[in-house]
Amino acid sequence: MTSPVVESLLTLEAVEKLSALKQEPHWMLEKRREALKLYEALPLPDWTRGIRGWWTSSLKELKLESLQPFTPAGSSLPHLNLDGKVIIEDEEEGETREIVEQTAGTLVQYNSEVVQVELSEEALAQGVIFCSLDEAVQKHPALVHEYFMTSNVKPDDNKFAALHAALWSGGAFLYVPKNVVIEAPFRVVFYADTANSAIFSHVLVVAEPHSQVKIIEEQLSASNLKEQALDANIVETFVATGAKVEFYNPQDWGESFFNYSTKRALLKKDSINRWILAVMGSEETRLDVESVTLGEGAHAEAVGAIFPNHEQHLDLKVVMRHSVPNTTGDALFKAALLDKGQYGFQGKIRVDKLGRNTDSFLADHVLFLSEDSKADALPSLDVDANDVRCAHGQTIGMVDEQAIFYLQSRGLSREEAVGLIVQGFFEQVTNRIPLASVRQRMKEIISRKIY
Repeated sequence: MTSPVVESLLTLEAVEKLSALKQEPHWMLEKRREALKLYEALPLPDWTRGIRGWWTSSLKELKLESLQPFTPAGSSLPHLNLDGKVIIEDEEEGETREIVEQTAGTLVQYNSEVVQVELSEEALAQGVIFCSLDEAVQKHPALVHEYFMTSNVKPDDNKFAALHAALWSGGAFLYVPKNVVIEAPFRVVFYADTANSAIFSHVLVVAEPHSQVKIIEEQLSASNLKEQALDANIVETFVATGAKVEFYNPQDWGESFFNYSTKRALLKKDSINRWILAVMGSEETRLDVESVTLGEGAHAEAVGAIFPNHEQHLDLKVVMRHSVPNTTGDALFKAALLDKGQYGFQGKIRVDKLGRNTDSFLADHVLFLSEDSKADALPSLDVDANDVRCAHGQTIGMVDEQAIFYLQSRGLSREEAVGLIVQGFFEQVTNRIPLASVRQRMKEIISRKIY
């Protein structure tokens, strides 16, 4: 693949040429065609308070027609610390040392193409499948046909989901067989460096009964990218009976990116799914995160750190849906706002009629670092069952000037004091990321935004 597929994003020609380039089976081509029809029929969201389900954001500045639907990988991938080397400080010994972190697998997508896939011998021996979604269509068609945008995220969910289903490329597919426990995380990196590109990154995770797996999805772009770009990302996780999936997503797209994403988990009996999210990049983000408990005893968690600065606009919709009896949920999101940064949050605990004995909690905390920043937050409960324990909480306020003064009295500058406070504010999220190199990168991003 050495050149863009077509000149225009929104055409049947783009869909058919992309499918032909990948030599896809007829059923995938038809799925793309049907998704394009849905895209043309569905309305473009207008994210204002007047439209139910969409608010606070605007699509007016995004020029969809000018974006390329497929962008080939560049000639040289920049250093992304894919070997897991990291310098850590030993507090007891007062020394620094280099460690090499272990991963179960690494997949790198550069623009629209997957350029690297590695899988550990241990995971391979246990029957784990870890490959690009393109490759999975060819080598594991039955699994892709069963799970890809069928019962989880569907093309008719919204206009961007339909566009994604029509034009996805590359992607990652992870299948973990029954009773297989993989301790080391799988790492998926999406990197982009081309202006006027549209990236449709897709991660599909299938965890069979009583399996356990961790996935880190990183989204990065070149720092000098000035023109518009789009990431319409979708993540689908299927968590079978007794399985456990932990999904970590540090997002650091450049400030020319528009990021419209959906992440959804379906949980069966006695399963666990955790979303650990750090939303730091893009000019504008709309992220929908949903966990749906479909089996008794299921437990859903969602934790997030959001930090808009300059004129970034980061918008989240979080849904914890309890569809059956005896399930639990816990959601915690923290946002710090600097400069003219804007943050939108819709959080909902939804309990269906059969969801008795649900125990679920949702919290959102906002820390203002500037009087020019803005936040709109709406936590809510939507309960149709009896005998439930559901609650939500919200706090919002300015950074504590007394705390800043105290730190300055200990020799720190104001910027250093604010940085220390913000790092501590987000620590509950960043400390849960399993790779030290990724945690370190998140701390560097937070420092970069402040300094």
